[in-house]
Amino acid sequence: MAPAATELATLRALTFRISSTATAQLPQHVPAIAASLANCRTLLSSAQTSGSKASSSEASVAVHKYRTLLSTLLQDRTVQGRWSAIVLIKATVEVGGWETLQKCLPWVRGLLGILVKPDPPSSKKLCLITLTRIFLLTREYPTIIREITTPSLPTFVQTSLKIASLNAPAGLLLVILESFNELLPRHPTIFRSYLKQLHPFLARLIAPTPSSKLSKEQDQDQKFEITSEITTAARRLFVQLPNCAPKGASSEDWAKSLKTTVNNAHRVADKVFRAVLEDWQPTTREAPSVNGHTLNDEVQDLEVDSMALPPWSGIFAGSERLTNLLWLVKEYLDNSTANPVYFNVGVIMDLVTRMLSLTVPASGGKAFQNAVRFNNQTSKEERENLWLVLPSIHVATFEVLLALTSRSQSSTLALDALILDQLVWVFGSEKESAQIRTACYSAASVLLKRSGVTLPKSSTDSLAPLIRACCEDLLPSEVIAGPAKQTPGEAKANGHSQPQAIANADSFLGASRGIKDPFANFTGLKEAAYNLLPLLLANIRAQYLSDSLRARLDRTAILTQHKDAMVASVLNPPPSKKFGKPAASILPLMARSFPQDQDVEGMLRPRVPVIRVGHQDTDLDDEMEDEAEEEDGEDEEEEEEEEEEAEEKELEEEQEVPDKVDEHFVGQELDTLLESAGQPSTAATDHTMSEAPADEEVISQTKATSDIPEPATPQDIGKRPHAADAPLSPAKRVRTSERVRQREEAQRTSYPILPATTPTKPPVVPATSDFTATTTASVIPELPEPGEAGDSDDDEDVVPLVFGQDTDDESE
Repeated sequence: MAPAATELATLRALTFRISSTATAQLPQHVPAIAASLANCRTLLSSAQTSGSKASSSEASVAVHKYRTLLSTLLQDRTVQGRWSAIVLIKATVEVGGWETLQKCLPWVRGLLGILVKPDPPSSKKLCLITLTRIFLLTREYPTIIREITTPSLPTFVQTSLKIASLNAPAGLLLVILESFNELLPRHPTIFRSYLKQLHPFLARLIAPTPSSKLSKEQDQDQKFEITSEITTAARRLFVQLPNCAPKGASSEDWAKSLKTTVNNAHRVADKVFRAVLEDWQPTTREAPSVNGHTLNDEVQDLEVDSMALPPWSGIFAGSERLTNLLWLVKEYLDNSTANPVYFNVGVIMDLVTRMLSLTVPASGGKAFQNAVRFNNQTSKEERENLWLVLPSIHVATFEVLLALTSRSQSSTLALDALILDQLVWVFGSEKESAQIRTACYSAASVLLKRSGVTLPKSSTDSLAPLIRACCEDLLPSEVIAGPAKQTPGEAKANGHSQPQAIANADSFLGASRGIKDPFANFTGLKEAAYNLLPLLLANIRAQYLSDSLRARLDRTAILTQHKDAMVASVLNPPPSKKFGKPAASILPLMARSFPQDQDVEGMLRPRVPVIRVGHQDTDLDDEMEDEAEEEDGEDEEEEEEEEEEAEEKELEEEQEVPDKVDEHFVGQELDTLLESAGQPSTAATDHTMSEAPADEEVISQTKATSDIPEPATPQDIGKRPHAADAPLSPAKRVRTSERVRQREEAQRTSYPILPATTPTKPPVVPATSDFTATTTASVIPELPEPGEAGDSDDDEDVVPLVFGQDTDDESE
């Protein structure tokens, strides 16, 4: 029970510190006290009825004393006491859990009372934050919702709206909007009764026009100090208002509200784009009509639209209204809804196409000037102001595109090629703007992630200007010194007399001509280009990029030390230009730049062999495989020949017979040969035996064989010359063990062995120790003369006669 005793002592110490400190000095002690409350989490969040009676009573007394002290401070007369009570109540609710929440109804009532008191904005901001936190924590406990949230939240909403309508400061107004954003999706029924007050309140915040030329009398509703954070929070709350619709009608209200916003954007665009004649044709509405009168009046909209937005006047105010409406469409796409909604992609794409179809014409470019048709009813100043505000409108349009792709996921993949063409069109006209380049880089990154590999070559070629600009933005540009000016004397000598101009004295100083980056302060531009570089190398087919573009991308990746881009370049190498030779890779440079990275190390020493896809270097691989197979076959043949030679030597040593036995053996062979030659059946079938010599001739020929030079080994005797034009022997050979067994059987018996397949053929004479007989060979094979079939004595040039194989006699 040591921790419980420690927490009890800590809570008593905090209570004593609060009570003993003067109220005026208490705000300085509140941060330390609130931080120490985390050490009393178990004591404040557990029921005090558990444990022994003594310890339970002490803990209950300490907790009760602490809560009573906070309630007293909440009703204090000084602002410092109430401010300290608000901070400590929020810290206690955070650590107290259910035990603290069920007893915080008096605190909620006291906090609501502070909102109507003339306390400073900081106290009201903390009070709003504390009440919002209490309402959010009670979401998990239905009983506490009925007891605390349901009766207290309407008062909170009404009081907050009243504070906002009384020209509240920007910080307090932002807290009110953020509080509503958190509570409305969780309690839509309670906010439903306040929709009539929320709509006009938000209409003055979602699309402000600070550049409007209306007077204060005409614009009476402009009372707020509006910032970009307030506008963003108001738009996020406005798109959540359809959740307050009755059950089952929220989806229809959401679709209707989105359509109203899009129509209002078209309505504003009709007035802002009146200086030109648009080529875009609407699909859901009628095109604006143009009369023959000159429009000398200022661009303005004094009518009340369907969204109850305040009026505006001036081309700049109109561009601000249009931009804010585009941002509102983006909020509709970004924020989640309580129920499934019907989303019409065509309506959004129609708006995007209209916004991107009009671009700034290039100065001096006749093609662009002919593409944009001017409206003669407007002045030149209005057209020039329109070119000035177009980039901001296009940036907001790109944001809508990004939200559309994020919300629809793969449902709009078919539109990526169209969107990319529009992006390139805008980039080519307005790439001088840093905001346009940033938006184009971000949009191109999203499109390449989605469908970069499937893009056709035409779309990839159109990205060349964007790729070059991306590389230029990542690398600082060098300041190029202008041509040296001639002195007046040199100019007269050359015959070029020019009027004397005023010289800049600072140009004669030794100014630094180092590398300068004009966009160094645009961090968003650098980040967008940095994120786009690896996607260009990874998601675009390598064969679609030209050599110059690929070299520019690799150079940028190396100079900026962009590891992701270098990895993408190595994994997506360029196609080889030379047959059988791979293209150059930046892998050595990457290994030198990042020697300690594990992913680079894995690329250098892969565990799995490389598997080539398609027909990349297939001929080279086939040649290498054939050479390896030939080398393996030669090695196997040499090993088999060595084994055969060793085995035959052993057989000759074991089966050495005296000369008498050999002579007797040869005589028996000759007798058998003569008897078989006299048979008429064999003489008719065997042409070789019909021309066999007499006994004496055979004996003389047999003895004469001793005069013929013999090879060094028996293996060479059985081989024949391998001519260049002779057919090659079969690749398969009889096993060595089977050949040895057949030789042993042929030497042990004195009778010829008749083959089973050809019973009509004459018996074969068993071979002597100098020859090896086969079923198709003659009695005495003719040995080749030296120099026939190539004058080579190499063992590889001859092939031995093998049992069961065809000789040259039958092959011919």
